[in-house]
This record gives sequence, structure tokens and C-alpha cells, in this order.
Amino acid sequence: MDSTLIIDCSSGMNIIVLKQGEVFKFLDSNQKRHTDELLLSVDRLLNEANLKINDIKNLCVTIGPGSFTGIRVAISICKGLAIGNGAKIFAVSNFDAYGHDKTEKYALVLDGFSDFIYSRINNLKNIEDTCEHISDLILKIKNNYSDFKVFVQSEKLQNIFAENGIKASIASLDLVAAFSQKIEKNEATNISQISPIYLRASQAEIERNKRLSGE
Repeated sequence: MDSTLIIDCSSGMNIIVLKQGEVFKFLDSNQKRHTDELLLSVDRLLNEANLKINDIKNLCVTIGPGSFTGIRVAISICKGLAIGNGAKIFAVSNFDAYGHDKTEKYALVLDGFSDFIYSRINNLKNIEDTCEHISDLILKIKNNYSDFKVFVQSEKLQNIFAENGIKASIASLDLVAAFSQKIEKNEATNISQISPIYLRASQAEIERNKRLSGE
């Protein structure tokens, strides 16, 4: 595989470089450093791998759902780097990164904000991605998807589901596998078509709409 750079800023900052079978990783869970630190962190990891940005042939970015700022920054930087060195861009949602190898009917639940979560319901025929209150999803699973396997992103979510009588397993994040599949199939994305997956309005938009409606 050609040298590959993976950037995931949907939750913290996760950077991976793949070089001839070697894997170089950098992880920072702080969600407030994307703008100032991302390019510096990419540069440090490339130096560790003894690569230049022009050596990267595949640029990979997660497009959400997750941190509004992090996703936008990661996409913008990948677009800029692709324009600069002509690399291909590959995009994967967080749902695919956590659920790419699932072959049974499942509900996948990712951490969101406040009491809201991001979820994917996959019955092997149709996929439904939503952002909703966790209590609504728990009720939906009990009433409609009791025979589905439930996977969650964190131990916190696992405990909440257990308290409500639902067994949930911790989902495994494998960005390398998810993007490797895309690269092997040459499923590159046109640079003009890459956009974030949000599933909800930003907090700023929510507050603005509240003010406009007089709430």
C-alpha cells in the first residue's frame, strides 16, 4: 500500500501514518487543540515515519458525526494537502469506522453531547442514522429492536444501557481497517463532494433559533 495519512478529529485528535506495513500513531483526547495543533502533529508524525507530505498518496479523513470544529478542521486540512500534492482523498463516517465488520443486525451508539447520542440502526437491508435523546433510543430498541446486537462507543454508554436492561458490547474502532478497505477498492472521494456528517444543528444554530423564536 502507498503511504497513507489518516486524520480523525471527530473526538480528540487521532492521526495515523501507514508506511510499507509500519503503523505510526498519535492520539490526543483534548478536543480543543484541532485548529492550533493538527498540522504540527501531522508534521511530527511524518518526521517520525521519515516521510514528507509529498510522499503521502492516500489522505483519509473521518467526516463525522462528532465534534463540529474538529471535523471541519480535519476536512479542510485534508483538502488543502490533496490540492498541494495531488493525493487521493478517502472519507469514512464514524459509524463505518466502528461498524465496518458487522454482519448481523445491530444498533451502534456513539457518544454525543449532553443526553443526546448518535446512533445507527442496521437491519442488513436498511440503515438509519440519527441523533436523538438516549432515552428515546433505549425505548426504540426495547420496542422494535430487541433482537439486535447493541454496540456502544464507551463504557459510560454501556453502563447506561445495562441500567435499562439492555446488554451492550464496546464497539471496536479500527480506522486502519475501514480506510484500507476503501483504498483497496479505490473508493476515493471527489474533493468537492467531501462534507461533514452532523445529523443535528450546531449548538450556535440551536441557540440562535431559540432567540429568534423567543424561547
